[in-house]
Amino acid sequence: MRIVLEVVEGPHCGRSFTFEGHDNFIVGRARCAHFRLASKDPKISRVHFMVEVNPPSCRVLDMGSRNGTRVNGRRIQAADLRHGDLIQCGYTVLKVSVQRPPEEARGDAARPSVPSEARPAASDDLASSAPRETAGYRIVRRLHRPGTGKTYLAIRPSDGAEVALKMIRPAFDASEREAARLLDDARRLSGLRHPNLVGLHEATRVDDLFCFVMDYVPGDDAATLLVRSGPLPIGRAVRWACDVIAALQHAHDHGFVHGGVKPANWLVTGAGEQETCKLADFGLGKIYDLSPMSGLTMLGDPAGTLPYIPPEQVTEYRASHPEGDQYSTGATLYRLLTDAFLLDFDEVPAQHRLVQVIFDPPVPIQRRRPEIPHGLAAAIHRALEKDPAARFPSIRHFGDALAPYRGERACSEDPDPPADVV
Repeated sequence: MRIVLEVVEGPHCGRSFTFEGHDNFIVGRARCAHFRLASKDPKISRVHFMVEVNPPSCRVLDMGSRNGTRVNGRRIQAADLRHGDLIQCGYTVLKVSVQRPPEEARGDAARPSVPSEARPAASDDLASSAPRETAGYRIVRRLHRPGTGKTYLAIRPSDGAEVALKMIRPAFDASEREAARLLDDARRLSGLRHPNLVGLHEATRVDDLFCFVMDYVPGDDAATLLVRSGPLPIGRAVRWACDVIAALQHAHDHGFVHGGVKPANWLVTGAGEQETCKLADFGLGKIYDLSPMSGLTMLGDPAGTLPYIPPEQVTEYRASHPEGDQYSTGATLYRLLTDAFLLDFDEVPAQHRLVQVIFDPPVPIQRRRPEIPHGLAAAIHRALEKDPAARFPSIRHFGDALAPYRGERACSEDPDPPADVV
């Protein structure tokens, strides 16, 4: 399955763009646009519209353009697209084609892509009645963990160990080939072991569910704790960030990138001097989002995910680099310290927030919370640079810059910061 966008009117008539996987396609005047119309179509905004594709799904999002985006002649902010639809901006018109290559017209790959909501729904809470077995594990109760899928506390019958069992029902039916690819990618993560990392032990498929067995971490996630208690003490938030950075550095050293760091996957366990922060869902979210089964995700959870996405992940959706994890960690720490997002999203539509992520500088963190030390503020803002090359050379350097601020009491006097912070 693939989606083709063909220019059928305008100065670039005849050009076409083909997509066979989950990706973003930006049209506009800016350098980050994949289809630039700067000189030949004066009615185009710097980022005019974006098409999110994940064959067979396709959606167009107007990005706050001055002259608007139209689908089949109607001005839209967002619209799901079908075969034959026409997208117009300025003098340019693109036609949408959903195509199945001849080699996919037979065999396993020829199965229809049926949205999961069209299938008979399983129980929304597998633990709503007596505990039952799933994937060979006895489910005890639902764990209220934000994010993709549902997570349960379960017992491994072989040794009685407590584990966390995450279950994801895909947005679209998976072929055997697609399912095997997703599980193979997930299983590569099972070798990652670190004290601050929630380890993955098993990845399997049961009927229409993908099941991932992970370490069980008692406690709450940082997003929940923030709602409950408000902005964290500076030393405590920095200690959590340093724990997460230690896990990320271990993963980066072994060639893995998380690709989705946010408060919901910082799990806090223990108390007092024994309190520890562990990073969950390592790589699983990105692996699933890149699969054909995830559907369209860019607007799925704008408050929970979008504020932590690095700008390069909007413009190059399939790319995952260590610098992106650094940005997302900085954005999460900013949130925990201020109980505010790093950008003033206000009440604008989610697609306009994507433009803010790409172009707008963060609100200075000391404007949100004046007592944050200058060196700490400088370290956080360096991790949040729009240009990945302007961030710290590695996540370890970011951790070194944060380390002097791990103390229990916040102070207005800065310790001597590392030389490369400023």
